[in-house]
Amino acid sequence: MKSIAALLARNQNRPWPDRPVRIALTITDLDVGGAERALVSLAKGIDRRRFDPTVVCLGGEGSLAKVLRESGIETICLGASPRRPIQGVSALARTFKSISPQIVQSFLFHANVSSRVAARFAGRPIVVGGMRVAEREKTWHVLLESLLSGLAAGSVCVSHGVWRFARFECRIPSERLVVIPNAIDPEPYDRAQPIAKTELGLPEDSFAAIYVGRLDRQKGIEHLLHAADIVIHEHPNWRLLIVGDGPERERVASAIESSATMRGRVLTTGRRDDVPRLLKTCEHLVLPSLWEGMPNVVLEAMAAGRAVIATNVEGSEELVVPGETGSLVPPGDPVALAGALSKAASDPAAIRALGAAARIRVGEFHQPRTIIQAYERLWASLLGLGYESSSEPENHL
Repeated sequence: MKSIAALLARNQNRPWPDRPVRIALTITDLDVGGAERALVSLAKGIDRRRFDPTVVCLGGEGSLAKVLRESGIETICLGASPRRPIQGVSALARTFKSISPQIVQSFLFHANVSSRVAARFAGRPIVVGGMRVAEREKTWHVLLESLLSGLAAGSVCVSHGVWRFARFECRIPSERLVVIPNAIDPEPYDRAQPIAKTELGLPEDSFAAIYVGRLDRQKGIEHLLHAADIVIHEHPNWRLLIVGDGPERERVASAIESSATMRGRVLTTGRRDDVPRLLKTCEHLVLPSLWEGMPNVVLEAMAAGRAVIATNVEGSEELVVPGETGSLVPPGDPVALAGALSKAASDPAAIRALGAAARIRVGEFHQPRTIIQAYERLWASLLGLGYESSSEPENHL
C-alpha cells in the first residue's frame, strides 16, 4: 500500500462528497483503558457531516461498547479470541466487506495486525495503524509491526518517543509514520471534588502521592516501592496511594505487608472509577514506568491540576516539563525517584504551583477538538479531499 507520505503528496484537494465518508475504527477490545478511552473520545467527536464512523472491536462486549452506542455510533463486537487470529481476521474481513469503509484507523497491536491483513480481502481500504506504546517486552510485536508495515499506509504514533521506537527499533520507514498525541477533556477534572483523606485511610494532614495504573512490570512498581521505603524514613508523614490492578497485585500486597516501614503508609485500592476525585485528593501523581507511549494518567493528573513525578520515558518526557509541571527521573532508578519524591514532600507549596502550571499546559496543548481535527485532516488528505478547518462539527465532546 502507498505510504502516508506518498498519498499526502498527491495534494488533490477534491471537493467533499455528498455523503459522509465511511470510516472503520478498529480496536482489540473495549474494556476501560487508555487506548480504549482515546478511541471513544475520537469516535464521539468526529464531524458526522464529513465522516460516518463504525467502531469494530475484535473482542467481546466491553463496557465502553454501550457508551459508544448510546452516542449513536454503530459498534460491532466480533467476539474473536486472540488465540485464534485467523478466525478474527476472517470475521474482520467480512465486517469490512459489509460496511465498506474507505479508511480503516486501528488502535493497539492486535487490531493493527488484523486490520492490515483483513483489508486485503475487503476492497483494500486505506489502512492507518495506531502505535500507542514502545513495546519493549514482547519482541514478536516489534517483528510483526516491521514485517507487515507495508500492508498499511502507515501508523499514527502517539508521541515522538513512539515515533523513534517505530522508526529505529521496528524499522518502519519515516514516510509511513506521523505523530498525533493524546487529548484530555479537563471539564470532569475541573468539577471533581476531593475525597476526605480519612475515607481512604490516609491521615488528614499527610502528604500523599498517588499512582494510578496497571500493576505490572512495565509500570516499574517494584522501583516505586523501593523508593517509597526510602521516602518514608525521611518523611514519616508521607503516604502513597496505589490505584489499579494487574498481574503484580499479590506481589505488591506482599511487599507492603512484609515491610514495617510501608505497612499502613502505602495503601492499595484496586480499580476505582473515581480517579478524578482521587487525583484531587492527593498532592501529586507518581508514574515510575520503564517504557510508555503517552500515558493518559499523566494528562489526567495535569487536568486535575496536579504535578507529575515520572520517569523519562516515551510520552512522559513530552508531557512533563521539569521544574514547570513536575520532574523526570531515569527509569529503573529508585534512588533518583526517592529523591524527587522527597523533594516534593519537603515543599508542598512548590508542588501546588507546579500542578497549577500543569493544568494550564494541558489546556493549551491537548484539547480533544484539536486532536480530533488532526485525525480528520489526516484522513481527508489521504483520500485527496479538502478539509475546511473553519467548519464547525455538529457534535462536540
